[in-house]
Amino acid sequence: MVLMLPMRLRKKNEKDPNKKRVRHEAFTMIEILLVVGIIGALAAALLPRLMRRAAQADIGKTKTTMQSIKGAILEYKMDMGRIPLKREGGLDALIQKPTGRGAERWDGPYISGKDEVPLDAWNGEFIYNTGADIKNKNKFRYFELISLGANGEEGGEGDNADIVTGE
Repeated sequence: MVLMLPMRLRKKNEKDPNKKRVRHEAFTMIEILLVVGIIGALAAALLPRLMRRAAQADIGKTKTTMQSIKGAILEYKMDMGRIPLKREGGLDALIQKPTGRGAERWDGPYISGKDEVPLDAWNGEFIYNTGADIKNKNKFRYFELISLGANGEEGGEGDNADIVTGE
């Protein structure tokens, strides 16, 4: 049996034996900082990889779009007997009927579901070159499509490199 002295007679530091000790469970600051540091290290290690994958996906999307436009140009050529001319609007002739010679043979639009020519993955317009405007003189081509890549400027390396296709 515990003898309880009145509060006045008890020493200041003496604890009341009838009170249960409540323990507060929590993380220490060091534990929290350690977890934040580990998460930061993992993010730093994985982020460059994810960014590379995103860049590769944009390049793949642009190449797919270019192949789609290339197919539309070849279909146009089958109907019209020639590729779209720059003076008729270039790639816009794939969507809107051109005026002039042979317009009655136009059986478009050749890019379905679009009101305008698609853009590359970086929202840049494709460059459409024909004849003397073709940049790659090493290959005989009727036309070429160029995407200026992620930086939107001619030339570049890696993700910023130009993407070129033609026929």
